[in-house]
Amino acid sequence: MQNPRIKYLKTATGYFAVFYMEQNRIYCRRETMEGWDAPKCIAEGVAAFSLCTYEGYTYLLYPTTDGRLLLSASADLLRWNIRTLWNEGGRQWQQDGCFMIPKKDMLHVIYPQKDEINGTAALQYAVFHEGKWQMPYRMDGILTLPGTPFLAKRLGENHIILYYRSQRNTISARELLLSPFTLGSVIPLIQANGQCVDFSILEDAQRLHILYVVRTFFGTQVVYRYREGNTLSRPFVLWEGNHCDMCLLYRENGSMMMLWSAAGQPICCRCENGLPGRLEQGRFPFPLQCCKGELVCAGENDFGAEMIGDRQNGYIPMMFSESSKERISAEDQKPDTAELYAASASHVREADLEEIEELRELLAQRSEEITQINAKWKAQVDVLQEQLEVYEQKIGELTQKLEQKEEE
Repeated sequence: MQNPRIKYLKTATGYFAVFYMEQNRIYCRRETMEGWDAPKCIAEGVAAFSLCTYEGYTYLLYPTTDGRLLLSASADLLRWNIRTLWNEGGRQWQQDGCFMIPKKDMLHVIYPQKDEINGTAALQYAVFHEGKWQMPYRMDGILTLPGTPFLAKRLGENHIILYYRSQRNTISARELLLSPFTLGSVIPLIQANGQCVDFSILEDAQRLHILYVVRTFFGTQVVYRYREGNTLSRPFVLWEGNHCDMCLLYRENGSMMMLWSAAGQPICCRCENGLPGRLEQGRFPFPLQCCKGELVCAGENDFGAEMIGDRQNGYIPMMFSESSKERISAEDQKPDTAELYAASASHVREADLEEIEELRELLAQRSEEITQINAKWKAQVDVLQEQLEVYEQKIGELTQKLEQKEEE
């Protein structure tokens, strides 16, 4: 899952920068023609932060540990101008995973608000306009995701899409128009049969692509499905094994790529003609301690919505492109094998790619059967719930009548 304390920025010049938070400080590392410069601390006493670009400026929004909310802007990532948006204390802003949308005359902010008493959370929407905060609007109740409460992406000037886990434990999408304010319907995307430990989403003109990792009692599955129009495809089980907790969708040379790691080894799958192709072992350097963060682009985004970084190497982003593959020396090249996943940390099982293709089709059929069975049970539960509400209403009416008779 995305780490909300790590953000990647692709600048208009094509170079990258990484922003990360350690010990309540925000650090920035820039990529230059000479390589990566040293980390620079640009804020202290920080509780969380959000990153975006707008009209040539990079913006950082961050609550402080003493109850303030600050907005910092820079044109070169070196000099930052800071403005205080909130100075009245409180903990309403101090949640990981806030999302901001700056505009010419106002700032829109989406953030989770947790109820400390019952442990529930809600997505809140607030606007800062003419030096004042408007009354926040509660959009929906949520179950926070592992590591980050929710994900969001700006699709246009006034168009936002949110991804979060609803209170029905379904990972869903919801679109939002800022002007005039319009909140779309909840669109269910993932209702897994086990624990969804990670997912990655990539949009294009025709489809919304979803790759996710599900952990069950019997093992772990990597599953792909897409939404086209109002139709959600059946799930395609791409891989099954152990020791997988990360996945990524991205573009490479005009094609959509699927990536996940198993026991520290990358596995790739190219999407061909709209469907997943053969599995291949990644032939590029892969970090031992990988971390995934949001990718923000100042210009055209030709990669995806998130990136993987190397925690041991200052969170520098990893590029899984042909150019990065060419940098591997000949001695690092290994012959093609079928080592695709490990059954445990000390034992790696080799599997033939053709057998995996056959197993993948079988697993997809089984997943579809399980999904249909779950849908039938859910329908029965919904009917029983409706009957229970009717009975409770009748009991309430009878109780009221009895009380009225006793009073007479």
